[in-house]
Amino acid sequence: MKINKILTITLFIIFSSLTSIAYAETLKFGSSTYEGEVKKGKAYGIGIITFTDGSKYEGKVKKNRIHGKGKYTDSDNNVFEGKFRGGKFKNKIDKKTREIIELSVDNGKSNYFEIRGKGAVSSEWFEADKTSSGTYELTAKGRRDMEKAVQDAAGDGSGSGGSESSGGGCGG
Repeated sequence: MKINKILTITLFIIFSSLTSIAYAETLKFGSSTYEGEVKKGKAYGIGIITFTDGSKYEGKVKKNRIHGKGKYTDSDNNVFEGKFRGGKFKNKIDKKTREIIELSVDNGKSNYFEIRGKGAVSSEWFEADKTSSGTYELTAKGRRDMEKAVQDAAGDGSGSGGSESSGGGCGG
């Protein structure tokens, strides 16, 4: 009788702990639908996010944000696979240029480009645009940020760098 009671209590504890961890569910957002693991009412774990434009993300999510290893297939069937941090994927174009693809469950996909700094700021990245000829040039903000970073580097060396989008590995 005692063994039966212990077994019943043990099974109850195991079952209740499993149900509170995560379970598959569908969540709807501003520009996407999520199907996958949910924790405390939020997308958390492994899942699939389908965006209204037909693009799709498959992989890890954390607190309704794309974060971790995953694969994004855009509406033109271009595939971007690797590590996403805070919804951002860094797609290396060449040694000094990269595209940042940003995915949000509420707003969908946005993207922009960055150019690596030169000289003392070669470890920092600055906002850029793709020109009609297919080359990349710093935006006005990118130029301001780079100039500030160069001034900070030339000063006493205690500057902050000036770039909001610094460092990090490239995926792709």
